[in-house]
Amino acid sequence: MKILYLPVIHPSSIHNTAIADYQTDTLFYGLRKLLGEDAVDGYRMWHMYKKDKEKMPEAFGNLWGKGFSCYGLLEEQKIDRDDIEAKLENRFYDYIVLPIHHSENQNHGLINAYISTALENYSPSEVALVDGWDRSEINTEIASRCRYFKRELIEKYKNIAAPISFSIPKEKTLELGDQEFDFSPLIPAFSTPPEAAKHFETYIYEEEDDYYSMYSKSRFSYTCKKGRHGEMNEGWDALRHYEILASGSVPFFTDIEKCPPLCLERFPKELCVRAKKIKGVYPGTKSRYNPSQLGTYIGSSTEIDSTGHIDENEFDSQEYEDLRNEVRVHFLKNNTCEQTAKYFIDRLRDS
Repeated sequence: MKILYLPVIHPSSIHNTAIADYQTDTLFYGLRKLLGEDAVDGYRMWHMYKKDKEKMPEAFGNLWGKGFSCYGLLEEQKIDRDDIEAKLENRFYDYIVLPIHHSENQNHGLINAYISTALENYSPSEVALVDGWDRSEINTEIASRCRYFKRELIEKYKNIAAPISFSIPKEKTLELGDQEFDFSPLIPAFSTPPEAAKHFETYIYEEEDDYYSMYSKSRFSYTCKKGRHGEMNEGWDALRHYEILASGSVPFFTDIEKCPPLCLERFPKELCVRAKKIKGVYPGTKSRYNPSQLGTYIGSSTEIDSTGHIDENEFDSQEYEDLRNEVRVHFLKNNTCEQTAKYFIDRLRDS
């Protein structure tokens, strides 16, 4: 299978650190790992390549998320980017994939122009638009023109779009080891300062190895939806969720019970709910699981009052280890970039 991967992006963003986009980049990483040189980045996505990181590490430190987790990892390959226009006319590729860069989410004119170019030689079933916007809204007219993959997908649009989410390179997976923290020292912010000032004080990790080590040493690691605290239909996906999984920690995901079914569809949501019901776990959230009140949410606010702790007298360590292993198995089957790319290709073929 040959795929032309052509992000919908303004030319001014291609050659600077504004190029980074988690949905675009994690999917591309997975496709390149599966298809090799048959996954063609139409313009060279320099921020994905190891050679570029070695040449200009300071630029990678200025990428989104300090360049952690998914950037500067790919080996250089002999990619044929010559005369792409002629290749399109000759239907050289099997599929055209158009991920929307986050800076162009509402630029409907540019998005339509990319689709129109692809449709000159390809059928709608051979063109895929990947919408990584963290809002649930979909422009239905655009979605009707080709295959449509949507992060933060809700039931309203399930007949015109397929779900997709972030993922993380399998190579970032750490072995399951000993853990010294009950809860991760890093507490993700649900808002911005001054409301979440104490949360931001825990954002102290400048080196990727230290960041992953912190999570790997934590039995539970806090995570939550990415902003828009009062809106439960969107904003659920965050790369942090997958960094926690890759590190071997168990996510303590506040409000995960409220996540719409098609958001984070391949994430271990049910396992996260089970984790929060283990006895002896005191997360420091404003409320915690009460088995006598059906329908109560566990950690029903992303506001963390204090760092959580585990009461070893109540805690069932074997139950935790069994669950931790289940989380790891689910992660490797569903949440690496390679597995997300496989899912994506299977959906493309299912036309």
